Amino acid sequence: MASQNRKKLAAFEDMGQIEVDFLGEHIVIGCIEGEEERTRQLVKRLEIDAGEVTKAVSAPIDPIQAMLMAIILNYDLLEQPGHHAVADDS
Repeated sequence: MASQNRKKLAAFEDMGQIEVDFLGEHIVIGCIEGEEERTRQLVKRLEIDAGEVTKAVSAPIDPIQAMLMAIILNYDLLEQPGHHAVADDS
């Protein structure tokens, strides 16, 4: 997926950049330089969470709706008292 030989998009010239397949789309996103692998892990985790949302609802939803719902649920989890962020998902 990621290619060191590809030219960076102008929006991401001064930062890291990765290519990912997310919810059926091939997407280029920016990230913190040196955090490319961690960003890939987080993208995969969000894709799994969005898939769980899609399975939980009673009718088909758009990928952007599933992604937004997964993000909101994760933020809600983080804000619950006593919850501690996990430093490493492996």
